[in-house]
Amino acid sequence: MSDTGDRVHEAATRIEEGLERVETAIKEKWAMESWLVPAVLVTLFWSVPGDIWHSHWRYTATYDIPSSEVYIQKKPHDCNFLASPLGAKYCNYERIVVITRWGKSTTGNPIASYDDGKTWSAFTPPAGDVIPEQSTVKQVFVSWEKKED
Repeated sequence: MSDTGDRVHEAATRIEEGLERVETAIKEKWAMESWLVPAVLVTLFWSVPGDIWHSHWRYTATYDIPSSEVYIQKKPHDCNFLASPLGAKYCNYERIVVITRWGKSTTGNPIASYDDGKTWSAFTPPAGDVIPEQSTVKQVFVSWEKKED
């Protein structure tokens, strides 16, 4: 081959090698993204159902109480891996739901339960409040309790 032909052949070879490197890089990039996207989606859908289930609208619909009677504390973030200082904190938060019920006792006195009707105690209602005859949910409190791992 001539000198010009050798150079053209060498240039074509380098172009082919460059294209192979670009193709490999693209395949590796998509390989990582194909792993990363499902991981993000799993993480998202792992936490969202619990937040939806313990939402204002769910408690207002379930117990037929106004939204103003549902109190949901914001979840603390100090146990998160990415919270400062970065790393494992060896703790987590457990959701605690307290349902307050009220009604009248068999003798007609106002009673309240702060453990969803397990135990009852007499109380003095605020002036002007009408106490229902039967056990009725008055308020819902959702809070968080820190647990060590």
